[in-house]
Amino acid sequence: MSNLSYNQYSGLSDSLERDLMRDELNKGDTFSITTLGKTIFAGLLRGARFFSSYMVDLTRALDEARAQDARFSRSQW
Repeated sequence: MSNLSYNQYSGLSDSLERDLMRDELNKGDTFSITTLGKTIFAGLLRGARFFSSYMVDLTRALDEARAQDARFSRSQW
């Protein structure tokens, strides 16, 4: 297999691309589109849950800060 340093400024040569593709195809791994779809969907769902939890915590913190500010300044928000 060809040797090439991997960094952001170097590109893959044609021979390296062929070698990498040949190695991957020789592994014999099978891929299922349903498994891939489920994995992607689970990742998106996990991200959405994290984002909604973050937004709830942020809103709660802002409400507490406004309530404390209103107590000190005696104004309504």
